[in-house]
This record gives sequence, structure tokens and C-alpha cells, in this order.
Amino acid sequence: MCYTVSMEEEIFMTEEEYASQAGTGKLLNPRIDSTFKAMFTQNTPESKAALKSFLEAATERKIKSCEPTTNEPPQGYMGQRGLNYDIACVFDDGLAADIEMQAYNQKYDYGRRAEYQVARLETTYLGKGDGWEKAPKVYQISVLNFNYEPKDSEDKNGSELPAAPTVSRYAMRTKDGRKLSGNLNIIFIELPKAEGLEGTVDTNTALENWAVFLKDADNPEKKDIIDKLTRKQEGLMQAQKSLSSISEDRSVWIAQYRQEMFERDRISGLYAARQEGLEEGLKEGLKEGLKEGLKSTARSMLADGVSAAQIAKWTGLSPENIASL
Repeated sequence: MCYTVSMEEEIFMTEEEYASQAGTGKLLNPRIDSTFKAMFTQNTPESKAALKSFLEAATERKIKSCEPTTNEPPQGYMGQRGLNYDIACVFDDGLAADIEMQAYNQKYDYGRRAEYQVARLETTYLGKGDGWEKAPKVYQISVLNFNYEPKDSEDKNGSELPAAPTVSRYAMRTKDGRKLSGNLNIIFIELPKAEGLEGTVDTNTALENWAVFLKDADNPEKKDIIDKLTRKQEGLMQAQKSLSSISEDRSVWIAQYRQEMFERDRISGLYAARQEGLEEGLKEGLKEGLKEGLKSTARSMLADGVSAAQIAKWTGLSPENIASL
């Protein structure tokens, strides 16, 4: 039986207490970057099988073999922005992929980020002097633990659009749908939307079932669903074995704890800054409101023939302010 710990309990845990969960049957959270990477990159048969299965589901093609490679692509020129992939892979047929787990919504443009990453991935594996025909097909795969696109939205005319799916596939095409080369491919997997797929695991695509697994793997309340998934897809069975295996490792628990604490500190800092900004804004707003009210009063007094000296005395406005009314 596998267990997990609620977020409320985790907040009050020390690092040592958190790490002591290793080997107790509790599972790590596969939506945390460090755990996600550990699950797929161990030098074990189950980890390798899970990675291969996930990539086959994402790319919709059979893969003979794949190996994680360097996470930092080379810089093309002095001063080019550095980049670090969560999991970078190359395959036997030259295909390459970058897999990213985004545990928290950092509020920046993930679409632009994914486009930049897939472009860098393409240039990494095209050698100097290679013809364009050797440009590899590359995939940028983002697992998002938040909604990138709203579930329901409207077009510019106010008409309701179809609900955004759990899995979205992007490629370079003309407005009427004609494909360019098909080399640059971006896949977004939005885990919160996978809740609607829990009752259809028999008819879901392989990647949709991966989304359900990643969303619920560490949740004991969803054990029946996870068991059904792992019986249905061998790759998910191997992923569960890999997750269980790394959940025995204290170092992975510590890495997850530190990442969660860092994120909580970041969110708390942003909240505190926002509250401070709101308070300052309220103070400034009150000051401006009071000032405008006094000016309005002064205008009325001027219209009634009250002297500027008397107005200044009663409102506190400067003679210059009164003269400008």
C-alpha cells in the first residue's frame, strides 16, 4: 500500500522529517521537477522502459532506443542565453526530444519558451556542413501542472470555443493547415485537465493515460485508477516501479523537499511584495482622493467669493494650488 503526505503536513516538516518518508511506502510526487527527472533517468530497466514508453506516446512513433544526453545545449555565439533542459534525449534514428516538467505556473510565456527550446534543440544536432536534409525532427514536450489554456474560452466575437484538450500538439503550418517540414514539434500536456479522463482510460490515447498517471500516481485515493492504468499500459507499470524505487532514496526526498521549500518561499515573497504594493497603493490612492476632494471644495469656495487666504487656511492647499484651480 502506498501513501502520501498532505501539503499542510509537509509545511511543518523539517528536511530530516521529510526525508524519513523514504522506505515507508509513501511515494514521491512525480510532478516535482527533480522527482520527474529521477523517475525517467535512472540506470535501471524500469526507468529506461518508462522513458521509452512516454516518448513513444508523445511522439506517436515507435522508438528502438533512446538515451538521455547533455542537458545544456552549446552556445552558438558569445553572449547567447544559456539553456538547461530537464531531460534531453537522442534516439537511434537521429530524432531528439526535450522533456520539461513545470510543477508551478511561473507566469511567463510558456509558448515562446517552448518555441525557443525546440529551435535550440534543432540547431544542436545539425552539424557544420550538413545539408538541410539532415536536419533532425525534434520535439519539445512540456508537462504542465497547471492550465496553459483555459478549459473554456471565447473567440473575438464572443462565441464559445471548444474546451482546450489535455494534450495539445503544435507545429509550423499555414493558416489553412498545410504543414511546412514537420521538423519542429511542440507538445503541451496540461495535467489538471486530465481529471476528465479518469473514467475513460480504456479509450484514452496512450499520452492521455500518461497524463492521468502523472497527475495521480502518488495519490492513495486514486489507487484503483492507477492500478487500472498500469495493467493496461506496460510503460506505466514500469514508471510506477521506477517511482516506487526512487521513493526508497532519501536523497531524492531531500531534493524534492528543497525544491518545494524554494517554491513556497518564492510564492510567499511574491505575495508579501504584492500586499506591500497594495498597501502603498491604497495609501497613495487615499492621499490623491483627499487632495482631489480638497480641490473640489476649494473651487466651490472660490465660486462663492471666499478669499484664497481663507481657502488656504481651511483646506491646507498651497496658494499655488489654489491659483491653478
